[in-house]
Amino acid sequence: MLKDAMRERILLLDGAMGTQLLARGAKAPLELLNIEQADVVGAVHRAYLEAGADIVTTNTLCCDLLSLAEYGLSERSYYIALAGARVARAAADEFSATKPRYVVGSVGPTTRNLTLSTDVGADAVAEAYGTLVRGLIDGGVDAILIESAMDVRNIRLAVEQVRRVSTDIPIFVSAVLSRIVGRVASGATVEKFLEQLPLDDITAVGFNCTASAANISASVATLCDKSKKATILYPSCDRQSSVKDFISLLEPLMREHKLNVVGGCCGTTPEHIKALQRAVERWQPRRVNL
Repeated sequence: MLKDAMRERILLLDGAMGTQLLARGAKAPLELLNIEQADVVGAVHRAYLEAGADIVTTNTLCCDLLSLAEYGLSERSYYIALAGARVARAAADEFSATKPRYVVGSVGPTTRNLTLSTDVGADAVAEAYGTLVRGLIDGGVDAILIESAMDVRNIRLAVEQVRRVSTDIPIFVSAVLSRIVGRVASGATVEKFLEQLPLDDITAVGFNCTASAANISASVATLCDKSKKATILYPSCDRQSSVKDFISLLEPLMREHKLNVVGGCCGTTPEHIKALQRAVERWQPRRVNL
């Protein structure tokens, strides 16, 4: 089980999906590849698994009704999510003979921020999340990852929709950090952000899609001080940063036993994950009750 593995060791998450698909010549919407070019999506999953990833993330970041509506594909949201989960599941199962591999279902922020949007209400956003989540869970994911989150109202709706489908599947929540140290992208402090989350339903909390060493370090420290949940962290890596720079950003946090799940976001590759795998093996996870 995923939670058991998280207690035993730091789990290695995969890296970027979108940039890997674009490098292979894919065009938007990338989520449609789950149906039309499943072999290409599967190849990215397998590359990360070969690099040592314990967890692969479905290619469904923008697979909700609202995001797909921009391409006239909203009615296919469930089926694209279902296909994405099945592609990732097949790849993970292929590599599970040597050690268990897991699949997390990616749920992005949609194209609407409930705190700011005036053209779409909570019911429409809830429906968008619900359709996506049903496809992911029906496709066999081990956990739901609500990622690149910016609005707590969106997060709460997404968590609610997950719990309507499954009362026990693990939920990970990962927020985008601001350029201001100690704050998430919405402008709230990390402490305030945590206070607003439905933590009773959440297994792990953390951050992604940022490359600021100062903010990552400070925000993870606050998270560990204020939350008893597992910690997930998968920062971006810009073009000016090397693989060594990426590892140097994460290893101090692992050394201090602050992480449970670690990987990469935008700009990271199987090379980053392979190097991170060597670092992960040296350190124990954060001690939390799951």
